[in-house]
Amino acid sequence: MPIASACPLSNAAYALPMILTHIRNLEVAEPLASGHSFLSAASGLVQIGEALCVVGDDEQHLAVFSQHEDGPGRLVRLLPGDLPRKAKKRKKVKPDFEILFRLPSPVDAPSRLICAMGSGSTPQRMRGALIDLDDGKVIVLDLQTLFAALVPLAAEINLEGAVVRGDRLLLFNRGNMSHPETCIFETALAAVTGKEAVKACLVKTLALPLVDGVPLTVTDACSLGDDRLLMSAVAEVTDDSYADGDILGAAIILLDGDLDVIAIEPLEPTAKIEGLTARRTATGIELLCISDADDPDTPSALYSATFQK
Repeated sequence: MPIASACPLSNAAYALPMILTHIRNLEVAEPLASGHSFLSAASGLVQIGEALCVVGDDEQHLAVFSQHEDGPGRLVRLLPGDLPRKAKKRKKVKPDFEILFRLPSPVDAPSRLICAMGSGSTPQRMRGALIDLDDGKVIVLDLQTLFAALVPLAAEINLEGAVVRGDRLLLFNRGNMSHPETCIFETALAAVTGKEAVKACLVKTLALPLVDGVPLTVTDACSLGDDRLLMSAVAEVTDDSYADGDILGAAIILLDGDLDVIAIEPLEPTAKIEGLTARRTATGIELLCISDADDPDTPSALYSATFQK
């Protein structure tokens, strides 16, 4: 995957390709809106202990998998009703859950509370859900006020990832060929859950490298437990936030505490990675990633990889 710089990235180092290792397809216990018993548009990933929690952007459910068992994932309904079976009709009304993150909890009272959020690219996609994995309770969130605060900050709103930093939340906005910048917004975590008035600001704009003239743009982000973050990114041939296109390349990108690019590792094989989680080890950074096939008849997959930086 030849990468060309869209603008100087003085601190960025380009490494050898990162190899994706296929672990399993994301099969689930019950048929979904597509009629298939697998996720085909996996888009957000959170690991809590042995549980791998995944949302798909064209489903109304969360899927929960065991990291070390091969059985199908169990489904947790996030929104009422059923989506159309035909892919084009489903795309018009889907919640587009692109974001999944864990909410912090006190050490002396740990909880397994996670939040799913829509991309905000259409009015239908301005919803979220708080999910308590311990008791199965789900609270639907109306995020219209949040997205109204984000609209003046970027040419198009298409959120793809979120990272919790203390009581703040970083939101990662995907660009495209018409508006190639990856924008990072910040708001109070309590503003998402409805406990605080919404205020948002733009904290970083990244002009990521090009693949055959197409910009890399963010598809997810996760924390490494310190100030550093990882982002997944793809170069997709599309000029808006709605239409899909061919994927020319994909990469994992390391950011420092100031959200500047430190290193970029292209992915082999090229896959549209839309969710990732990571942990530091003695040999590097171990990742788990999920793919979006952009095809309702093709299963999304779980991969592992190692970032050498």
